Amino acid sequence: MSFRLYGVLAQQSFKTFLTYRMTSVLVVLFGFMFTAIEIAAGFVYYSFAHRIGGLNFLQYEILIMSLTSITTTYQFLFVGAHESLAGDLIEGNLDYLFLRPLPSYWYYALRQLDFPSGVNLLVYMPVTVFLLTRFPLSWSAWGLIFVIYVVGVLFVFALNQIVVEISFWYDNLTALNGVPEDVISAASRPARIYPRWLQLILSTILPVLALSNGIVTVTVKQSTAVRMLIPLVIVTVLLLVFSFYLWQRGTRHYVSAN
Repeated sequence: MSFRLYGVLAQQSFKTFLTYRMTSVLVVLFGFMFTAIEIAAGFVYYSFAHRIGGLNFLQYEILIMSLTSITTTYQFLFVGAHESLAGDLIEGNLDYLFLRPLPSYWYYALRQLDFPSGVNLLVYMPVTVFLLTRFPLSWSAWGLIFVIYVVGVLFVFALNQIVVEISFWYDNLTALNGVPEDVISAASRPARIYPRWLQLILSTILPVLALSNGIVTVTVKQSTAVRMLIPLVIVTVLLLVFSFYLWQRGTRHYVSAN
């Protein structure tokens, strides 16, 4: 997809954002409210202890804000397409997609930006960077943080993409769309508070702990963060390949409703 076409799609998404102004404002406000609750919970937790799971209060807030920045970036870039796929299949809207001489996988995934999430991200990202600057980090550490952030966004995208692609074969399974978000949310705590067997599963097989704890671990020990990043990269690549395979199979299985 060319930058020019992506710019046109972004303009269309922005017009949708302006058309549904009241809904958009409410989405932005609720997004800030839920994040504020997570931050306030940190004050409550650390009123009972100085360190939880090896992290102090500032590191805990970095964990919350870095994970929120990753998931909000995914929402800004991809959630619009993921929310509409099941409906588009039933209504036959994919017909127009296949008429275009473009790779349908990435065109569909990137065709709609969620600007309310973009507004949230404009606040979350600087706050996360500001919290990280409270630690003396080298340039290599910042590079590692950037890699974890990019791979984390792709991991969340691939996980959600696989779930929504089930709609090619089964109707009324949209309730599953919330499963990836619930799994990631459940891992949004310091890794060391989980039992070792669960840490092993959530760090290697489904590395959501690397997603939630990876960036804050850079402020503790970079070598540990690198060890967390490796399975995250491997699983993300496997998920992307599998989601692409499912998309190819699903589009062959697709029958136009028109």
